Amino acid sequence: MRFKLKYAALAVPLAVVLMIRADIPAEEVKARYTNESSRFMNIAGANLHYRDEGQGMPIILLHGTAASLHTWDGWSAELSKQYRVLRLDLPGFGLTGPNASGAYSINYYRDLLLQFMDSLDIEQAHIGGSSLGGQIAYDFAATHPERVQKLILVSPTGVTNANDKSITLPFRMAQTPLLKHSMKYLTPRFIVAQSLREVYGDDTKLKPETISLSHDLLLREGNRSALIDRLNTVDGDNLHKLAKVQAPTLILWGEADAWVPVADASRFEKGIRRAQLKRYAGAGHIPMEERAEETVQDVLSFLRQDVALLD
Repeated sequence: MRFKLKYAALAVPLAVVLMIRADIPAEEVKARYTNESSRFMNIAGANLHYRDEGQGMPIILLHGTAASLHTWDGWSAELSKQYRVLRLDLPGFGLTGPNASGAYSINYYRDLLLQFMDSLDIEQAHIGGSSLGGQIAYDFAATHPERVQKLILVSPTGVTNANDKSITLPFRMAQTPLLKHSMKYLTPRFIVAQSLREVYGDDTKLKPETISLSHDLLLREGNRSALIDRLNTVDGDNLHKLAKVQAPTLILWGEADAWVPVADASRFEKGIRRAQLKRYAGAGHIPMEERAEETVQDVLSFLRQDVALLD
């Protein structure tokens, strides 16, 4: 019996050691995931990575927590045929990595977006955002209505706190005092895979290369610490800002969203005066990835609508 207990005791620290993953140097990750459309800009204390594709009216796309600009791959391929598509790796994520301050509030991201547009002499753009990116987008549209022509929100946060529900293990670890620092080291690929399965309504559509990409970007040096900082950021209530959004707005929501309940969709639809809602049966939290072809066609149809007819 003592023999079994001895080896059982050894198994626990061994299992922990096997889950440790080292940081990947920023330059190594950069070499893997930049392309001819990649650009970098020193802004708001960060070396912001973005992609600039296509020509025409600018569309700026903002991803969600623990994601990257790759979440928009399916949309960008179509949108860039008619528009100038600018996709950002928000500070704390992707190839951008952490900012200098370690602060990742909605206000910080909103102000960064304004600086980004000013730096590129973009007076007005369509703004789209998913999850956290959606919350940034509607906050920006409410604060700077003259800078937004149309607004696209994909399962935005800000009405209920998705982190209060039984969501993915890394998110729970990041908000648990005794565990959050361990997340800087204990992030094996299978945990990332489980997290991604939760945001798909049909996880058979999740590709192994998507898991590898997400894992590599999480391990980019500094990103795990930044994720912990973001998930422990308490933002002020900005739900009241929905009434201040003036831009025509398209809201997209997967009915099988396990992170932000589809019931929240009606609050956005009612709160934004010029809003229309599209729901997708069976789709999860990121329908622009899971159902890219269908959702981007709805977006293109919305963008072609005359602004005057949306009043």
